[in-house]
Amino acid sequence: MVVYAYVLLRCRMGKLNDVVSEVKKIENVKAAYSVTGRFDAVVEVEAEDMKQLSDLIINRIQVIDGIERTETLLSVG
Repeated sequence: MVVYAYVLLRCRMGKLNDVVSEVKKIENVKAAYSVTGRFDAVVEVEAEDMKQLSDLIINRIQVIDGIERTETLLSVG
């Protein structure tokens, strides 16, 4: 079953543009935007299942230099 999610990113000062640029290069990332508010960016992702989603977030997104924190919102509809 395909899983859709939004990953909210908090970035270190001065790293937002670099982070968004790097995130956009990752397979399964459908879109990435800088935003205002508690988080600095929103990343829309698609995965084949929860295992692939977990791998995508932990091993591909969270390791990008400049990301301080993530929060993942699963799409339910």
